[in-house]
Amino acid sequence: MKNSILIVDDDQDLVRSIQVILENQNFKVSTAHNRIEGMKKLKEEKPDLLVLDVMMDTNLAGYNMLHEMKKEQEFKQLPVIVLTGMLDELGVNLISGVEDEQLFPNVRFQDKPVDPMILTCIIQEMLRVKINASKYYQIRKDKISKLHDEIQ
Repeated sequence: MKNSILIVDDDQDLVRSIQVILENQNFKVSTAHNRIEGMKKLKEEKPDLLVLDVMMDTNLAGYNMLHEMKKEQEFKQLPVIVLTGMLDELGVNLISGVEDEQLFPNVRFQDKPVDPMILTCIIQEMLRVKINASKYYQIRKDKISKLHDEIQ
C-alpha cells in the first residue's frame, strides 16, 4: 500500500514539483492551497504525513493549522514537515515552538526554499521512524496483553 502525503502550501509551482517527485517515488499525494482546504483534506483523507507551509493566506496560517490539528487526538502523532522562510523574512525564530516535542510531537522544521529531492529524503526518514515506532508499540502491547493473560 502506498504511503499518502498531504501537501498544504500556496506556492503552486513548489507543490507541483514536490508532487511529481513524490508520485514518482510511489507516494499517493494530495494537495491543498490554504489552511481551510488543508484541514478539510486532512480530516477526509487521513494522510500518513503532512508537508505544511507556515505562510499562506496569512503569515501564520500554517502554524495555526498545525496548532489546531495537533489538539485532535487522531492527528497528535501525525508526522509533519513545516516549511518556512519566516526566520529570514521576519527575523523571528518560531523553530523552538514548532519543534517542541511536548506541544507538537513528530514535527520537523525545514527552511524554504527546499530542494524537492531533499524533502523526499526527509519524508522517507520520518515515515520509516513512524513505522518502526508503530511496530515497537504493537510488540509492546502484545507482550503486555500476554503477561496480563498469564496473570489471569
